[in-house]
This record gives sequence, C-alpha cells and structure tokens, in this order.
Amino acid sequence: MKRSLAIVLSVIFAAVLVLSACGKKESPAASSPAAGGTASSSAAADAGDKVKPIVVGVSNGYIGNGWRTQMTEDIEKLAEQYKQQGWIEKIIVQHAGQDVNNQIAQIRNMINSKVDLLLIDPNSETALNPVIEEAVKKGITVITFDQPVTSPKAINVVIDQVQFGKNLAEWFVDAVGGKGDIVIVSGLAGASANVNRLKGMKEVLGRYPDIKVLTEVNGNWDEANAQQVTSNLIASYPKIDGVLTQDGMALGVVNAFLAANKPLPVITGENNVAFLKKWKELKDSQQFSTYGQNNPPGIGATALGIGVRMLQGKTSKLNLQNNTYYYPIGTHIKNDTLEAELKKVADKPDTYTLDEWLSEEQLNALFE
Repeated sequence: MKRSLAIVLSVIFAAVLVLSACGKKESPAASSPAAGGTASSSAAADAGDKVKPIVVGVSNGYIGNGWRTQMTEDIEKLAEQYKQQGWIEKIIVQHAGQDVNNQIAQIRNMINSKVDLLLIDPNSETALNPVIEEAVKKGITVITFDQPVTSPKAINVVIDQVQFGKNLAEWFVDAVGGKGDIVIVSGLAGASANVNRLKGMKEVLGRYPDIKVLTEVNGNWDEANAQQVTSNLIASYPKIDGVLTQDGMALGVVNAFLAANKPLPVITGENNVAFLKKWKELKDSQQFSTYGQNNPPGIGATALGIGVRMLQGKTSKLNLQNNTYYYPIGTHIKNDTLEAELKKVADKPDTYTLDEWLSEEQLNALFE
C-alpha cells in the first residue's frame, strides 16, 4: 500500500513539473529599431515586461515648413518602435499653429485625456508656463523640445540656439572680411529659437564695428517668404555684401539674387537637401562657398526617448543646465565636406533636412 501511494505521488509530482515548464513565458524580443537609433534587445525586453505602456501627447506650435513635418514624423517613427516594445500604448499629436492660446487649449485637452508624458514644441518661452504647471500637478511629465520654456517644472531638450547663431555669425564675419553692408533675414518673429539665434549673431557682430546691418527682416523659416523679402531688399539696397540667414531660408535668399541677375554675396547656408544640391551646383560653377550646421528635426525623437525612460523610473544622469539638456550638434558642413554629406542623402527628397537623434544606446547611457 505504501509503495502504491509513493508511485501515485511520484506521478503527480512529475505532471506538475511538466505543466510548470509549459507555462513559462518567453521574454519578448525587441523590434527592429527605427532609423536614427539602435535598440538594445535585452534592455527593451526587460523594460517591456516590467513597464506599463504610457500615453504620450505631443503639442506642436508652428507647422508651416518641411522641418516641422519631418520633426513630427521622427517622433511618430520612434513612437511606433516603442509601441512594438510595449513601452507606449498611444500617441496623440496636435498642431496649434502660431496661436499661443490655441496651444494652451490643446495642452489642456491632453491633460484631460490623461496623458502620462507631454511633449511640447512651444510657441512662447513664458506664456505656456501656467498650463505646464497644471499638467505637472496632475502627475504628467512635461518635456519641451526644439524651443525652451522658462518654467522650472519642465525639462527642455534643445540645441543651444545662442551658440547656433554664434556659429553662423563667426563663419560669416570671416567670409566678409570683418567689414561691409549686410542684411539679416531671420526666422519667425517672437519664436524663442529665433530670438536666441539673433542674440548669438548680434553678440558676434558687435565685435566688428566695420560691419553695418542695413536692416533685419523676417523670412519666417520659409523658402518662398525668404525669397520675396530678399527680392525687396535687393530693390531697396544697391549694395549688399552679405546676408546672414538660417534654417529653411538660405535657398530662397540665393534664388532671389539669381532671379535678379545679381552676383551672390556672402550667404550663410543650411543642411536641407535642396539647398545642398544648389550649393554644389554653384560651388562647381562659380566657387560659391558657405556653411551649414544641423538643426536636427530629430530633436523631438530625442525628447521622446528621454521622456519614456523617465516614466520607466530610471535614474537620470542628464547634465542639465537650468532644467535644460543641450543636444550636441553632430554635423557641420563646409565646402570640403559638402559632397560627402550629399552622398549620404542621395535617396532623400529635396525637402529633407539632414537629421540625427540620440541612439538607444546613447539614451540608455543617460540613465541608470
């Protein structure tokens, strides 16, 4: 009897072991990473098992050029990767245009939708501060990107726009020989990126008393607008030695001089494919020289990667200055590197801006 009972118990125990083994779950493999970053499979699977998927809200202001469209696409591309990994449940993207009050209303709608992470490309450095505080009081993590806000409740993820302006102006003053009559075709009036770039530019120009700024106009970061205002400047000023301009406008400035059959003055460039092609054409035909640096649309994807990790409870090692993480620009183009950079984007449309954002390994290195 005892022996029979022992045999029965042994059979039951063996069956339990088999069922237990069959019930074990395999850790999900990480999906293939989107362009711009490489995912760590073990880290992705680990986090995917332990972290509740979050709802992300994106409030973008101005949407009037290809740069902002590409920026939004970069965010959505990385968000799709994170959905595959189980990190994001849903992403809500809205565009407010240039209306600050409209952006405030959209942000309040996202607060009411109970987003976990709120990413904002703000229309103002200060006007959104109260609604940002409302979001934080509701337990929402707020990250502004591309342009900063002054609220201490948000983390800014931006390039150093003042330094961006300085870089352009330092190349420019060297190219004009430290003297001459110049004009400035700047971006969107009141936008913090534009304000800070002008600050950097004017800090450099202030060291050169022989450079005279004839006037400053707004091209609104738009090629067609920049061409029109530059055409007006050409008609108003018979002598222009240089045009200090920035994102989305350099091609419009160049085309205005070509249309007027005027010799090209010194013009600062950009890293848009259409401009790079025109740059090469003019370099080959008339030794045109300029300088472009990346203002990567992928800054939004970098902000998303940082925010997702914060919501996963990871400890930040971000080197913040006044609540701001400055993304290190990786691509600067001059005549000697132009053709190599063009080859990298040979398959991209003319509207494409040279892009970059932090890889998954780089993002992981910012946390522990």
